[in-house]
Amino acid sequence: MSSRDLRADRRLEVGLTLLADGRPAAAAKAIEAALEIDDGYAEAWFALAEARAKAGHRRRAAAAYRRYLALQPDDALGAGLRLALLGAAAAPGRPPEAYLRRLFDQYAPRFERALRQRLGYDAPELLAEAVAAVTPADAAPRRVLDLGCGTGLCGPLFRERAVWLEGVDLSPGMLGLARARKVYDALVAEEAERYLATVVRTGEAAGSGEGAARTPFDLIVAADVLVYLGDLAPLFRAAASALRPGGLFAFTLERDESEAFRLQPSQRYAHHPASVAALAAAAGFETLQLAPVSCRLEAGRPVPGLLVLLRRPGPALQDPAALPASGSRGRPRA
Repeated sequence: MSSRDLRADRRLEVGLTLLADGRPAAAAKAIEAALEIDDGYAEAWFALAEARAKAGHRRRAAAAYRRYLALQPDDALGAGLRLALLGAAAAPGRPPEAYLRRLFDQYAPRFERALRQRLGYDAPELLAEAVAAVTPADAAPRRVLDLGCGTGLCGPLFRERAVWLEGVDLSPGMLGLARARKVYDALVAEEAERYLATVVRTGEAAGSGEGAARTPFDLIVAADVLVYLGDLAPLFRAAASALRPGGLFAFTLERDESEAFRLQPSQRYAHHPASVAALAAAAGFETLQLAPVSCRLEAGRPVPGLLVLLRRPGPALQDPAALPASGSRGRPRA
């Protein structure tokens, strides 16, 4: 975004530099000068809100975030989330699609390096192990959906035994990197819940030619995806409808013991295990595994998480008693 006036752009650049240097009060003054030139400069209103928040002026920050939202209702910068973190609004059930798309398109080039090298991310491996524990080789999931596939870290882990492997993600930038792996039969740019609803409604997954998957899926896997949803109920219902009887839904979450779900300063959601179990049951799932794990680090410390394995009622592939004990996979319980 840019202003209609270069003078406003220059003042905003000064403000952003001051903000990056840890001088939020001075940054706010520079950004206010930009807005005196162009009062409709949405990006400047957002930057002003950030500066005011860091300077401790929460009310004035909230006012600036609301002004940004009035100018940019699609909220690609995530002002609604920041209002909630300021205590000036209720936490939304999910972030805006425009915000997530922008976030991950920008993050895509450094995504894997950051997750693997800096954050010790291993959610794909934990999910693959959990699924393998209940699916012997001769009864493995044949039609697999990688929901929120990102750059495709799950793809190679599920490719060998899948007849059809499909990836869905909101970010075209992420999908471009997933496509380069050459392990998926189809990749689709779409929001997860909406795509599941389309699959159920049409009776087809992506691609209708020879070899294309048909619903229902045998397995839906979502690694580090549901942390960007607060209200899980709609997605649980959509996933249940897109699975065959006996089909599996495997995913990871971040864990919170105080509320059903909580928006964290990271702008990711954490969920209470009891709430997850209740929502799963309401959607018609059986819970096979709800294990405390940690899939990543934050500031060098394990982030409390959950590994969840649900099954749509139907013929079981293997006795759930064969599952490992809760917390026995991944890092020590956080």
